[in-house]
Amino acid sequence: MAEQNASITGSSGDYYINASSNGSSEDYYINGSSNGSSGVHYDDQIWEHPLIIWIISAIEIPIMILTLFALCALIKSNRSTPVFVIHLILSDLIQIICKIMMTITWSWKAFMAYFYSLLVGLYFMACVAFERYLLVSHPIWYRSHHSLKVCCVVSLIIWFVPLIFADVYSDRLFSRLSRFIGCLIPYPIVILCFVGTCRGLSRTISLTSLKRKNILGSLFLVLLTYTFLILPNIILTFIIDNFYSYNSFTSFHIFAYLSRYLVYLNPLAECVLYMFLRPDVGGLLK
Repeated sequence: MAEQNASITGSSGDYYINASSNGSSEDYYINGSSNGSSGVHYDDQIWEHPLIIWIISAIEIPIMILTLFALCALIKSNRSTPVFVIHLILSDLIQIICKIMMTITWSWKAFMAYFYSLLVGLYFMACVAFERYLLVSHPIWYRSHHSLKVCCVVSLIIWFVPLIFADVYSDRLFSRLSRFIGCLIPYPIVILCFVGTCRGLSRTISLTSLKRKNILGSLFLVLLTYTFLILPNIILTFIIDNFYSYNSFTSFHIFAYLSRYLVYLNPLAECVLYMFLRPDVGGLLK
């Protein structure tokens, strides 16, 4: 039988457990309340204030559904530009569903599904940025290779990209390090595409000022969303996982906790992309 050791610390009904078996360790956070209810959470995500999550979800879900219908209408008019944005919003919708499930009963599988869809969304953000870059910097190549079929094939591939970072031999699917690396890789792509698009627009004289703002607006929104709504939580969570203890509570934990709410607002920001796609950015250079 495998040797197991466990250490328990905590007070006032809250306990932090570190259990080890054959050299590997797992961390648990147990909250015991006076009314007899209790739950066991991995330290990777401790969900609190479910009412706030339900309120945010009640606002986001109708807006996202309306945005999806509007984007699908653009595709029906033979415009393949919004394909990546549609998949981006679909991944956000899965995140919301997983968050709601975790407020009802916390599940490690639900959290992995949440993170998987979050990771997929980040790579679709990179696809949106790269598409805008090709549109401005390589318009001839973009027109000859860009089609609805190509976008659908690329989108299908993106849904399997997170499996590159998965540990198939672990019940947790993603390790802390793989989660951190997987979430950071799309960020340099978004930055480089933004810089490249700005340079491409500076050499283009056929576009009006309004059209330039429309192209840059969608890219700037993606970069802004990634930088201020997602990146803080990625960095703070990684620092806490590796350099802080979950049986202590510091001001750094407060910032990490608040950064989770920024991630919750991400779907609303991404729905704004529809405003930049509505005039059909793909036809600006025709």
